[in-house]
Amino acid sequence: MNDLSRRHFLRTSGAVGAALLPSLVFLDPAQATGRERVPRIWDSADILIGNSPVEQAPSPIITCPMFLPDGRFAQASHTLDLSGLAGGTVKGNISWDGDIISPDFSQSLAVGTAMGSDGHLYLLTAGEAEVLGGKGHFREVTQAIVRCKYKAVLDTSGLPLLVACVFCVAILVQD
Repeated sequence: MNDLSRRHFLRTSGAVGAALLPSLVFLDPAQATGRERVPRIWDSADILIGNSPVEQAPSPIITCPMFLPDGRFAQASHTLDLSGLAGGTVKGNISWDGDIISPDFSQSLAVGTAMGSDGHLYLLTAGEAEVLGGKGHFREVTQAIVRCKYKAVLDTSGLPLLVACVFCVAILVQD
């Protein structure tokens, strides 16, 4: 991604969206010359991008439709369940053509909230987990990396309720 397109992305999506993308997205192979090369995953990964078409009633559970990088619907979705957040449990899964994986992101999950420049509250999530026993599209997937930004509101106890999936990226790494 060159500097011009990076600036355009930051202007149109905000710095928070850029922070959600893995740093590999901005790695230019020419810039890596002379340094230890980072292994490239692009030839051995599927990438799904999520975005809600409309807002939903505030809920601790949201399902985000996923699309291929070219914009076509992938017959896929990502679900996030915050109903156990008060007890420290966050669940989620990725579904693609009827096949489902539920990676355990508990060891790497990062969750935070931020107020957007538009005055809305956003929940930011990031996680990485090993994938075992996947079928169909997930048959050769060994790791799932997910970065998401959700529009949210707070319930009466101060916990976030999800309104829309603003931007979500799932990278499904294969050996």
